Amino acid sequence: MRTRGTAVLSAVVVGVVGAAAPASAEPDAGSAFGASARVSLLPGVLGEQGLTVDTGRLAPSSTAGPTEASVVDVPLAGLVRAKAVTSSSVASRAGVHSTAAIVDASLPVLAALAGGTPTVRTLASECTATPAGVTGSATVVDLDLAGLGRLPLDGSPNQRLGIPGVLELVVNEQVTAADGTLTVNALHLRLLGGPAAQLGSGDVILASSTCGRVTSVAQTTTPAAPTTTTAPRPAGDRQVAQVPVGAPETGSAGLR
Repeated sequence: MRTRGTAVLSAVVVGVVGAAAPASAEPDAGSAFGASARVSLLPGVLGEQGLTVDTGRLAPSSTAGPTEASVVDVPLAGLVRAKAVTSSSVASRAGVHSTAAIVDASLPVLAALAGGTPTVRTLASECTATPAGVTGSATVVDLDLAGLGRLPLDGSPNQRLGIPGVLELVVNEQVTAADGTLTVNALHLRLLGGPAAQLGSGDVILASSTCGRVTSVAQTTTPAAPTTTTAPRPAGDRQVAQVPVGAPETGSAGLR
């Protein structure tokens, strides 16, 4: 069975925190990467010998720099292929915004099990953190799981398809840490290992974005202007009120 179509998946994961104000983020408050794989494959999977693969993070970016990255024509040791991988993570006065995307991806590692190579036209994730909270979403376009089954993309996070003891596939995976940091993985493939495993064990993550640790900044109070004194005037002379230049204004700022 095949799942083909387009879905945009999102969730708000942290509530409102305090009044609107310019945002303050830690140097590592945001990060993203296009793909990563860390797996140990059994003999017969992508070769006659067993294989251990650790690719690290492909096309990584961070609010601490570099803030964007891209790679084209990606073969992840035969596990994943993709035409293009991009990521970005930027901090501003509004907060933190991280994105990651993969175009024309396939999973040859699952070809033997699925009776065909699973493919997807586009995988993307993003997250945004402001003093008001953290949100995340994933976009999946034309997901074809070949013989693995059908995964209805209904817009909710953490949608799963699995084969017990063999693998678990999670679309729009959203994980919130104890400090409120949110990670969104457009697709996370877990190879489960164990005696029933037909592939091996480990993880393949595609299009991952992370945002967190954004706080509000207290409004700065403008010092009072010095008092201006006028010399006494003769009785009956007209008095003129003086307003110091630069006297503080009142008002409030909003964060859009």
